[in-house]
Amino acid sequence: MELEALERPADLQIWHVVPAPAASRRKRFGSLRDAIAAAAETLSAPGIEPWIVTDEGELLSPTWIQTYLN
Repeated sequence: MELEALERPADLQIWHVVPAPAASRRKRFGSLRDAIAAAAETLSAPGIEPWIVTDEGELLSPTWIQTYLN
């Protein structure tokens, strides 16, 4: 991923996978960097999966987010 992508807008989609049925909420961030920071806060919560959709339409999984943060 190019560094400029971190400054472009991105959407954070939070999926609540437990209890079923799954529900989600989406929030728009001014930068991918901000979306990643917000996603980091939810990674350890049980039953929550953060996914990010970049301005270019790339889908970043919880595994990608965790790897990026490490």
